[in-house]
Amino acid sequence: MSIPPDTMAAELAAQGIRWVAITWVNHAGAPLVKVVPLAGFEATVAVGVGFSPVSDAFGTDGAITAGHRLARPDGDLRLRADAAALAPLEPASGWAWAPGERFERSGTPYAGDQRHLCRRQMEQLRKAGVELRAGFELEWLVASPAADGTPTPAIPGGPYGADRLVEGLDYATALLEALEAAGLPWLQFHPEYGASQFELSLAPGTALEAADRLVHARLLIQRVTRRFGWRCSFSPKPSLERVGNGGHLHLSLRRDGAALLEGGDGEAGLNDAGAGVLAALLEELPALLALACPLAVSYRRLAPGSWSAPFRVWGVENREAALRLVPAAADGAPAHLELKVADLAANPYLLLGAVQAVVADGLARPRPLPPPVVGDPAGRPAGTAERLPASLAEASAAFAASDLLRQALGEALHGSLCDSQAAEVRRAEDCSEAELVAADAWWPVVGGIG
Repeated sequence: MSIPPDTMAAELAAQGIRWVAITWVNHAGAPLVKVVPLAGFEATVAVGVGFSPVSDAFGTDGAITAGHRLARPDGDLRLRADAAALAPLEPASGWAWAPGERFERSGTPYAGDQRHLCRRQMEQLRKAGVELRAGFELEWLVASPAADGTPTPAIPGGPYGADRLVEGLDYATALLEALEAAGLPWLQFHPEYGASQFELSLAPGTALEAADRLVHARLLIQRVTRRFGWRCSFSPKPSLERVGNGGHLHLSLRRDGAALLEGGDGEAGLNDAGAGVLAALLEELPALLALACPLAVSYRRLAPGSWSAPFRVWGVENREAALRLVPAAADGAPAHLELKVADLAANPYLLLGAVQAVVADGLARPRPLPPPVVGDPAGRPAGTAERLPASLAEASAAFAASDLLRQALGEALHGSLCDSQAAEVRRAEDCSEAELVAADAWWPVVGGIG
């Protein structure tokens, strides 16, 4: 049974919470926010606060995109907080957080709302007896701005190194304490491969929970990093010389209680239903890439031979395959899929909404699954491993042509996303590779840091 918002607010008030930050994520992948006093939270759940539709026409640089179908002064929406997802943000400072969904003033759900898409697809899967569990991995760079504003790694230590953990132990302690104070469940935290790079694996949940947890975790990471006098970058490519940051998505599936990615006669125990899901995801992967990697700079990370999985293949425990099947383990862990190509510029609600639609289609219309790829696809003979789109322009063309995604998202949401993708392509056209990487080095901070 859900707790009424007034009861929940009273409990938070007793803990010293005074304000609630209500967020939603726009087409550019940026979380936007309205803050209300805790005393007004119940009204925000029932009625909402105003928000113009133009905010989905914001580009990566924060500017309103001329010619975008939402770049108009007309109309108003109501951002309603989801009381069931209300959680502490920084309780010691009096802050809580809740995700929001946008509604028309009439009370009907706004057709262009990204979180509503995720919710709607989740409900459709449930009606079919399908349970999807998801969780994200976050990678980020902890850095200080150099004289020219570029990121300079702040914490020394080697790849996956215990020395980096020890050097940054105060930072790690503060971050993990912040996650626990916020009630945000996590599985693993460790130094990553890149200099001053870290990774956090969030606990799996429903599609909505997974997307909410990603937004919540990013806010906490930014806040803790700033308290140390450093900045964090979630940019897919913070610099030309260093590795990029991913935002890998993990998925497990059950239908009528039975696991769909194990217990069969296929590769690594894959059953027929699971094979159909993988085949559908492979088929739609070029179109999904526009949502999983929505920045022009995202495609500088997706380079062959860089463990970023830029090929349209699947594999069993193959970290250079865009779809990695992790089979059921002897320790009882369920089989699951990893979408390797995603980065943290993705709007998680859009990505999970679209992925759920493809999963449903794969179960309803099974298609043959090609054999898994072993080893690095970049080393295979030419023509045997198809490269995924190498630019946002290519991915956006596939997205625009996808009847499946157009139908799942609806014309209003699909069309406005095409406008946003076109604007991002234009933004990058006149930039050199170095200029583009520098412009987005501190993503999601708009305008960088000087």
